[in-house]
Amino acid sequence: MKEDSMEHLFAAIDLGSNAIKLKIVQIIAGQMETLEDISVQIPLGDEVFLSNAIQLETVKEAIDTLKYFKKTMETYGVTEYKALATSALREAENSKNIIEIIRMKTGLEIEVVEDTIEKFLTYKSIRDKMENYKDIRKGALIVEVNSGSCDVSIYHQNKLIKNDEIKLGIKTLKYMLLEFENKTTSYPYVLKELVETRTSHIWPNIKSKKLNHFLAIGGDAKQIKELLFNDKNQISMNDVKKYCNKALACDFGLRRKVEKANIDWYEFLASIIVYDVFTELAEAKTIEIPNVSLRDGILAELVEKSYALSKYKHFNNDVYSLAYEISKRYKSGESHVKHLENTSLKIIRALKTTYRFHERDEMLLRLAAILHEIGKFTRMRDYLITTFEKISNLDILGVEHSECLMIAHICRLISSSEHKLYESSIPNVFNEDQMRIFKLASILSIADALDKGKQQRIEIIDTDITEEAFIIWVKRSEETVLEDWSFEFTIDNFANTFGIKPEIKDVT
Repeated sequence: MKEDSMEHLFAAIDLGSNAIKLKIVQIIAGQMETLEDISVQIPLGDEVFLSNAIQLETVKEAIDTLKYFKKTMETYGVTEYKALATSALREAENSKNIIEIIRMKTGLEIEVVEDTIEKFLTYKSIRDKMENYKDIRKGALIVEVNSGSCDVSIYHQNKLIKNDEIKLGIKTLKYMLLEFENKTTSYPYVLKELVETRTSHIWPNIKSKKLNHFLAIGGDAKQIKELLFNDKNQISMNDVKKYCNKALACDFGLRRKVEKANIDWYEFLASIIVYDVFTELAEAKTIEIPNVSLRDGILAELVEKSYALSKYKHFNNDVYSLAYEISKRYKSGESHVKHLENTSLKIIRALKTTYRFHERDEMLLRLAAILHEIGKFTRMRDYLITTFEKISNLDILGVEHSECLMIAHICRLISSSEHKLYESSIPNVFNEDQMRIFKLASILSIADALDKGKQQRIEIIDTDITEEAFIIWVKRSEETVLEDWSFEFTIDNFANTFGIKPEIKDVT
């Protein structure tokens, strides 16, 4: 279907720490038209922070809200929706019980989303919500403060090159402020000093990039712009600093204004302090607070999948640009890594004509190709084990932790230098994912073998699949003794995994 002929309804539900929200849109002439945007304040996050669980009365309140949301969706005739829960339900000890109760009472399927996926979707909404998104991608500092953490990202030269999650969420900072207030009247400055010490390791990276845009995103940032700046999306840095100084001084008039708006003073102050720390690092003359949200990101993904749109391409590729930055940090050879990535893609796309793969397998394979050598930086001997350990502990925007663990296993099982029979089972991995790992490791092993000398001497021209063999037609730029020797080590695992033997043949 062409983009200009779209007329379709989609809905997104966000179960956040302070509110449950619904947004319904219709696609008309390729554009999202908002039909409903509802927010109901329910403080799930406070209960989780104080007791590690959400109480039954609050669950009932959430269910009543979700029943209303479902009825609203039915009234509009919405059939495609996605409902995601964020930090409150991520951290609640009774999270699984709550999700099941909601399903039984409302019929809605709720997915608890990891922080890396939440941020990925939120950033994706920048494409639809900011007209200057291309300029943003050239050079911007993005700071998001939410209930559970502070997220800091850097866009540079059209790529996302940095994404750090710092465990300084609003709820934590709020209770720190309350504790500091009992010790000193200058308690806001004590918290600012703490935030500075926890974030100073990323300051040099921010300063060196000379970033011209500063984006503050998240619900707390939106509250600030509505309350203090007449809901303007772009505010001069001087005006921002004026209010930061007032907040740090606990200005009575400002506090009264905040509390009159039914906003928690300590949460407001915590947000202001975090943003104040970062305003001095970018070279931006204004601060931008766009109307981006997780709901908008969910909707972008639903629409993208339904209509196979390509407009989110650069945002989808942020996953890989971040992986390349990690690879670069560990001194991996860029030419080898890129060649390995391209070769792996050629192989998996050829195999897809006959074999079944998961929709995210290409992404996992590409990330494994990019990251497979990061262990060499700290330990050459058994570097694949070191690589496994490092990847297992990574947080990559847009990638779930279970997927990072799969990528780590794919790299660990590369068999281009030794005979390495795959084990019958992999610990801490679901059974259905184990076969995926074996398939992708077999592919990556062949790709690595074909560039064992790291000189890019072999190029895949074509492939054929027969009853007995997977034939890889190649062109060689020079002698490839090392690559041919390495390829022999990959044959058995590939044959055991796919049921056919890989063969290399030269294009004549």
